[in-house]
Amino acid sequence: MSVSPFENGPRAQAAHLLNRIGFGPRPGDIGRVLAQGFDRFVESQVYPDADADVRSRLSGLQTLDYSTARVLELFNADNRTIGPIIDEFNSAKLIRAVHGTNQLQEVLVDFWFNHFNVNLNDGFVRYSLTSYERDAIRPFVLGKFRDLLSATAHHAAMMYYLDNYLSTGPRVVGGVTRLGLNENYGRELMELHTVGVDAGYTQQDVTEAARVLTGWGIDNTGRSGQFMFRLANHDRGAKSVFGLGIPAGGGQEEGDRLVDYLADHPATAQFISKRLVQRFVSDDPPAGLVGRCAATFQGTGGDIARVMLTIFGSREFWDPSVFGAKTKTPLEFVLSALRAVDAQVSRASSVTPVLTAMGMPLYQCIPPTGYTNVGVEWLNPSSHLARVNFAFDIAGGATLAGITTAPRSAAEGADFTSATSVATAVADELFGNRMSFESYEAASRVAAGGSVSMLTRALGLMLASPEFQAR
Repeated sequence: MSVSPFENGPRAQAAHLLNRIGFGPRPGDIGRVLAQGFDRFVESQVYPDADADVRSRLSGLQTLDYSTARVLELFNADNRTIGPIIDEFNSAKLIRAVHGTNQLQEVLVDFWFNHFNVNLNDGFVRYSLTSYERDAIRPFVLGKFRDLLSATAHHAAMMYYLDNYLSTGPRVVGGVTRLGLNENYGRELMELHTVGVDAGYTQQDVTEAARVLTGWGIDNTGRSGQFMFRLANHDRGAKSVFGLGIPAGGGQEEGDRLVDYLADHPATAQFISKRLVQRFVSDDPPAGLVGRCAATFQGTGGDIARVMLTIFGSREFWDPSVFGAKTKTPLEFVLSALRAVDAQVSRASSVTPVLTAMGMPLYQCIPPTGYTNVGVEWLNPSSHLARVNFAFDIAGGATLAGITTAPRSAAEGADFTSATSVATAVADELFGNRMSFESYEAASRVAAGGSVSMLTRALGLMLASPEFQAR
């Protein structure tokens, strides 16, 4: 066997695909992808079938279908109920990501949630978060971008998080004109969600967008928690936003027109394509591929699935120079490590503090930018120490609440009394034989000691290696 940073044969290519299209290989996945063929595997990910196994695993989580009104009802009766609801929400994320066959779907749910970020700890968002991901993100991740944008714009969680529910047009109270405009959502709708900060819009465009969106809000935040348009709060004057003219006298349809306009804008095609290429190909997105993805975006009416096919069919995606060139986020690392040891997950409670220690608590990014796509920004000593500790814990079969692991499956067929045999099997099963001599040699030379087995030491080193920290 050749173990080399320049090994880019079919198994290395399959490992690369599994690390980018999903959260990394489970034992046996590389062989299954090779048997299916890359094209058919990609097609199955971009146009996925229902996942009966995941549906069965989620069946024990009773709160995933709760409406915001139901969550509020339970919370108002007993505020202790929100803890288990959030725990089930977090658990569902881990179960889908670790066990799901539709890996691209789960990666994109995470990607689009960060793109349209809301923060779990921001008041009313806590009670509407389950609905937000379920109803405004998940159904649209491989559909049309316009539908995804509209669904987030019409969700109460977004209206609350970016304060649009407080935004009103000018009103006369006691003979005095009072201004109630809040620009937060109008600004982020353009800067973060659609055309991007470099598109050339002005502060006046932000103000005009905010005027268009006055009246968009929430019926109430204590009982129902649903999106509601209030005509009385709407600025009914004429507006002009980034080339879109809107005559006076309109209502909610003004905001819908703006959403449509921004979804179809060429700058949005460019901005969204750059973000997707950055996630799936390189921290420094190749301009040529971004341009081709933008052309696909515009030519298909913002069809996300077609953009993904453009990425996965590109020479840039398959260029060996990008293999293992993106540092995993803490979430990507934890999920890939759990998949590597064939973990069985029913609850997330033992993993959520691990992610917090690594600097990425689930659904708790405070700024509207969401967690970064840029891998190198996740490099820091404290997070890396937490990663190494987690790698050795699960390599040793540590008992985690709601999670069981099978470390031996990562080295199927190995002689577990030989570190070299274990390292060789793991390199093939999880890395597609693409790792440095240094990492392979280090794992090959370990010796068992005390209660720590050869498998734990060798597998732990490989899961903590630079190659496994990257994708």
